[in-house]
Amino acid sequence: MEKKNTRDWSKYDENVVTRYKLMFPFYVFEHWWELLQEENRYAKTKYKAPKEFNDFLAFLHLFLPYRAIEGVLSALAEMKIIPTSLDYSTIWERVRNMNINFPEASDELEVIADGTGISTTRGGQYVVVKWGKRRDSKFLKIEVVMEKDEFKIVSAEVTSNEAESASNTVKDLKEKGKEVKRFYGDKAYDTNEIYNLGVDVVVPPRKDASTRRGHPARRKAVREFKKLGYERWRDEKGYGNRWLVESLFSAVKRTFGESVRATSFAGQVVEAKLKFWAYAWMMYMANLVVGRAKGFEVKK
Repeated sequence: MEKKNTRDWSKYDENVVTRYKLMFPFYVFEHWWELLQEENRYAKTKYKAPKEFNDFLAFLHLFLPYRAIEGVLSALAEMKIIPTSLDYSTIWERVRNMNINFPEASDELEVIADGTGISTTRGGQYVVVKWGKRRDSKFLKIEVVMEKDEFKIVSAEVTSNEAESASNTVKDLKEKGKEVKRFYGDKAYDTNEIYNLGVDVVVPPRKDASTRRGHPARRKAVREFKKLGYERWRDEKGYGNRWLVESLFSAVKRTFGESVRATSFAGQVVEAKLKFWAYAWMMYMANLVVGRAKGFEVKK
């Protein structure tokens, strides 16, 4: 019997449209002066625009450089949609220094971790295809932890050590009272640091993994892997779930691109994280309003 993947495309289309609609802060536009009055009540330096407006600026920055955003705000002010515009320096400072946080994780969850590269080469893939990869081609490695069942981003950090970053994220979740039941990752996460977390770890061992050294749970996992073999281990442990994070990477890069425009390292880090921040909130808010349009299998 043949199986076919499908989904409720009408609901999916509504979800996608809603993602972008909700990123435009109409609430802030409507309540600009009330929000600003409250924020300026005890502020030493008086703000010209509410802090809630920063999310809108950050979202625009994923598509437009700062000078272009200044032009957009000027047009909005002229049309009386917002009462005042902001200059280049103010926009830059607000986006660069904003607090990048993600929707709250579920109380009980399984997490998937993986790293991906964000290009800092301004020429993009065209240059690579035409001229080949040059020695000065550079990437930021950004490590993402996501919820398996909710397809929700928990964290996104630029790092050179995925295992350390993921371990810190899981520790933070536990400190907040969240119950992390299972951790999925590739061989990069086959470390004592991950097994020290005290959660069920689904990570294939490295080729040189020992059954005599390291964390007891890691030694046990290596023995089990060798006994079952990869395919049986993969099926019994549900390791195929790890590929959900690859779908997430693809979705984020299709939406916001796979490179950053910033030339400074600090700017590149912010811009790379903003891609995942924006996608996380777009998905979270649209799913609350419309609901998820999950794919499902039907038998023909």
